Amino acid sequence: MKKFYFLLTCLLPVFVHSQMTVTVGPYLQSPTPSSIKILWRTDLLCASKIVYGTDLANLNLSVTDTMPVTKHAVQLTNLAPYTKYFYAVYSGSVFLEGADSTHWFRTFPIAGTNLPFRAWVIGDFGKANEKQKNVRDAYVNFDSVETNLWLWLGDNVYDDGTEAEYLTKVFDSINGYRNVMKHWPFLPCPGNHDYNSVSPVVSPVSPLSQTGPYLDFVDVYKNGEAGGVPTGHELFYSYDYGNAHFISMNSELGSLFNASDDWNGVSPFFTFTSSPFTTWLAQDLQQNTKPWVIAYFHQPPYTAGSHDSGTWWEVYMKSMRERFTPILEQYGVDLVLCGHSHVYERSMLVRGLYSDVSSFNPSMILQNRSGVDALGEAYTKYTQGANANRGTVYVVNGNSGSNDSSPPFDHPYMFSEYGCDTCCGSFVLDIDSNRLDGRHIDMGGVERDHFTIYKIDAVAPSGVGEINGDWISELKIKPNPFSGSTQLSFELAKNETIKIQLIDVTGKTVEIFSGNLTKGNHSYEIDAKKLSLAKGIYVVEMTGAGETLAKKILHIE
Repeated sequence: MKKFYFLLTCLLPVFVHSQMTVTVGPYLQSPTPSSIKILWRTDLLCASKIVYGTDLANLNLSVTDTMPVTKHAVQLTNLAPYTKYFYAVYSGSVFLEGADSTHWFRTFPIAGTNLPFRAWVIGDFGKANEKQKNVRDAYVNFDSVETNLWLWLGDNVYDDGTEAEYLTKVFDSINGYRNVMKHWPFLPCPGNHDYNSVSPVVSPVSPLSQTGPYLDFVDVYKNGEAGGVPTGHELFYSYDYGNAHFISMNSELGSLFNASDDWNGVSPFFTFTSSPFTTWLAQDLQQNTKPWVIAYFHQPPYTAGSHDSGTWWEVYMKSMRERFTPILEQYGVDLVLCGHSHVYERSMLVRGLYSDVSSFNPSMILQNRSGVDALGEAYTKYTQGANANRGTVYVVNGNSGSNDSSPPFDHPYMFSEYGCDTCCGSFVLDIDSNRLDGRHIDMGGVERDHFTIYKIDAVAPSGVGEINGDWISELKIKPNPFSGSTQLSFELAKNETIKIQLIDVTGKTVEIFSGNLTKGNHSYEIDAKKLSLAKGIYVVEMTGAGETLAKKILHIE
């Protein structure tokens, strides 16, 4: 009998291991220049072990945690910066998966290193549908440039952010991301659907007490491990990659009835001045020294897609516009990425719209052009002088698995807008030294939008990035948007040779006026019928005194 028990004791672990399955992951979290966390789940309790190395044929390093668990998290430390490692997952001495060309990661470069890198950005994706799958596959097949970062813009899973939904719609391998999670670390922010299982609007939970599936699955920076000001929690965070600073914000930290819990300032019942969130954001931006700054969160301050940021009930979008965009723009944030609206929208270089769209002034568009470098219309930000780093491009990419086929698309900030059934896609961000490129790649692999921002280490020349020169008063166009006709008016400070033309999105021009004008007030009608203008976006371009002013107008019917 003693021999039987001895054999059972020896053979039971082998039997258990032979039946063990990795149910989630492995996936990568909290990468830094010298460390990374590898997480996975198993269906049975077991020890956690990662074997790893820089040579796939010689995985000569390992880390083991002997505590039997089903939710595994192993941190690898003392890694070399910007180095590719391969790894395998074990339980004790029993191999589970890995040790192949799909199980790898690359550590972050030393912060401040000037090297090209790429981020893949998806939003509103977790629906386990063909759109989600096709968007994923279109990006994987896009080109051969290595992906260094993977940003999630919220509503990462539908409908309620439950654990079962994450398991079947995000961490699976059919429509989800299990295969690419093995080598691309994701750095998420939450959306309102994720928060249905964290802090529902109808029964909100105080921010520092929040728990739930989203927070259980992610393991993001709490203590500034990759740069930025520490938070001590996972609700929002920041990090450095190369010469860029990234800020993952949280648009869901609102409370209608408890002022101390209303970190986003959504409630109309209290006077909002600041919160731990706004205080942290300002401190983080003040301390940043990296030339590029990218912020991302779920609910966009500006959109006219499946959601309209100006409607009265969109209090979370309103709070992000009123409470947070002034801080972002004050510190020269270059790019803001959002989801929530199930379309793709991209603004021009803009600044200053902190109320609803009724307060829009064309002067808020700092550089009213396409942003397309091939046309000589890239956006330019100068880093010195009184107007250093003015202007931000806002992107809405809430269609990586969701779509709205007939949105109104009438926000005056936006230059590019897509919402058709085949327009679902993802956003690709490339930064190389002083150049930033943003692309929207649809689920068929088609590049639908591409813009460029240049950072110039100099003082802006006269007239660049400014709406008006000293030879002209404000160039006014009212109404805008318009149907039928609109009126262009301005005041010249002196006699001047003027040229005014209308440019559509294809570059076709229509001349409005060309000749000499005297000092004083002038106005011109833009009649859509007379000029045969189709519905859409146009740029009014006015040249005089060696400068060119431009303003976007929108013909809505």
